[in-house]
Amino acid sequence: WAASYAWFSIDERWGQTYEESAEFFSSTFLNAANGFGFDFVPSIAIVLVAVWVITLGVLLAGVQKGIGRTALIFVPLLVVLFAALVIRSLFLNGAMDGLNMFFTPDWSVLTQPAVWVAAYGQIFFSLSVGFGIMLTYSSYLKRKTNLTSSGLVVGFSNSAFEVLAGIGVFATLGFLVTTSAGAGWDDVSGGPGLAFIAFPALISQMPGGPVWGVVFFVCLILAGLTSLISIVEVVISSFQDKVGVSRTVATMAIGVPMAVVSILLMPTEQGLQNLDILDKFANSIGIVGVALIALIVVMFVLRKAPTLRDHLNSVSSFKAGPIWILCLAVITPIVLAYSLIMETIS
Repeated sequence: WAASYAWFSIDERWGQTYEESAEFFSSTFLNAANGFGFDFVPSIAIVLVAVWVITLGVLLAGVQKGIGRTALIFVPLLVVLFAALVIRSLFLNGAMDGLNMFFTPDWSVLTQPAVWVAAYGQIFFSLSVGFGIMLTYSSYLKRKTNLTSSGLVVGFSNSAFEVLAGIGVFATLGFLVTTSAGAGWDDVSGGPGLAFIAFPALISQMPGGPVWGVVFFVCLILAGLTSLISIVEVVISSFQDKVGVSRTVATMAIGVPMAVVSILLMPTEQGLQNLDILDKFANSIGIVGVALIALIVVMFVLRKAPTLRDHLNSVSSFKAGPIWILCLAVITPIVLAYSLIMETIS
């Protein structure tokens, strides 16, 4: 979708208003329909095949030559492009209204379990926790690697980038709400609606819109590709270790079937519906449930907290103490369990 919209940005073919953008995304681009079926949308299917070819090509090259070099290029490029987009957004009319909305908290929503589940799902996905991604990449490290310092750098860098992203998103949304008669704060949804309806609408109204449209959607492409590569690498690496096959065999045996399933489900008229279902299960229920089970097994069944703490403290500069164990063994499992149960019931 992002690749297609990067091309659409050149002539802003989604229209000039929020309503036109919504109609273009749902009807013209997705040709969206409900129910179950395999009615393909060729323009999306062709691009998705290209995405999988790129992904499998990177994975075939291996960790250092493929994933390492890709991350070395994509991640800095993503930061530079998005920083430019954020700076541009701060000079738009209504940007301050958007920032005021962003930095004014509504404390009452903290009593809603769905908010906590969504927050855990977001930070788990953002930090690649609960997917096995961090475990897979850590297996490539040397035995005596400073883990806690690296963890702190990754955690704070991720949060800093997300604050930067929030500033850019809400500043541009402030511009949209200020200048568009068809969109208010209650009309702007998250997820695909934000990226492929709200942002195209405001790009059409921004000075230099086509340029910033290409920049924005290229950022989405880079973020999506790096995430896809990491997720598929988990399964390929595990399969390679367990079965003892070559990198090429593991990549083709795992990557090709995953690509086929993806191509059968996503570039169809029911693609948006399928995405919503998979996203709800994976990010709102699946990843939180897996994290809860992992904590219970490691902390209480295997009782590995002291062993893990001692290993961290023996190789890392920032020491893990009682608070670390308290968070992993008590606070986080309670919050996860309560949030997951209430979300499932509701």
